[in-house]
Amino acid sequence: MMRMLKIRSQHHFSNMLASAIFSAAIGILYFSFDPSPADADPSDMAIMAMKPVPIPVIAYKPTNLSEPQQTMKRDGSTKQAPQQNGTLTGRMALLMNLLLLEKGCRHLETVPDYTTTFSKQEFVGGTLSENQVINLKCRHKPFSVYMKWVVGDKGQELLYVNGQNDNKMLVKMGGLKGRLVPTLKLDPTGSLAMQESRYPITKAGIMALAKEIIGYRKKDLDLDLNTECVMLPNQKFDGKDCYCFIAHFANAKESDIYRKSIIYIDQKTCLPIFVRGFGWPEDGIASASPEELDEKTLIESYSFTDINMQSELATSEFSKSNKNYRFRK
Repeated sequence: MMRMLKIRSQHHFSNMLASAIFSAAIGILYFSFDPSPADADPSDMAIMAMKPVPIPVIAYKPTNLSEPQQTMKRDGSTKQAPQQNGTLTGRMALLMNLLLLEKGCRHLETVPDYTTTFSKQEFVGGTLSENQVINLKCRHKPFSVYMKWVVGDKGQELLYVNGQNDNKMLVKMGGLKGRLVPTLKLDPTGSLAMQESRYPITKAGIMALAKEIIGYRKKDLDLDLNTECVMLPNQKFDGKDCYCFIAHFANAKESDIYRKSIIYIDQKTCLPIFVRGFGWPEDGIASASPEELDEKTLIESYSFTDINMQSELATSEFSKSNKNYRFRK
């Protein structure tokens, strides 16, 4: 009888031990798979808690592109249709878009560096990505970029400094992958680096975006392309007074990438802080409503909020040895 009780007691103890080991293992797995890195910056968590900046609702319905922009006088001559509430259309809107962005670039050239919250969504590899929110630090000379993802690939870090690290960008993945995989050194324009982005890291930041748009506006004006553009004053984005430019492109021969673009320019800095680009529809959705068409043809969306141009960033902010970064782990 005593022998049976002893066996039962040992069996009970074994079960308790197994249960304890199982619970401990679950606990280890739980903490190991926590998507937040162990050294997560508390400020990142604060940003994550913020509500995302809403996409602005544009109080403008464009007319049919085939409608004339001129009105007939009684004597048979024509005159340009009057603008309302400061709205500009046609070449005047295109020219104003160009001039504002050039002014913004001149201002930004006097700023050595800045920090901002960068949000992006891109159509890459046949798929539209989820929205990503990134803490971004940018220095103009030498061109340097540090990024840390707070929404999307949470915890991922990227560093690029022109002329350093063999002109490669350093990437440290977030979460568990970042603990298992060492820092990657990638060619900024290589296939691996471009798998998840429409533009290389060498074209990151507000200046590069402004210059990209300037290039398109110059093309529209110099070649006198059939681009329909309207400028709407008194618009808002992220609490800032903005000009909104909406451009519709005539056909895929004149604009092989974009069917439509929306650009919000901060009235104070003349910099683009919200940009969306839409591609050409497939045959099956060509007859969709304007709202549905935009939803199905979005190829890129970028925004810059919390812009701080008074940051005076230290050189260590763009060093892989920065103790707050994880590139050496």
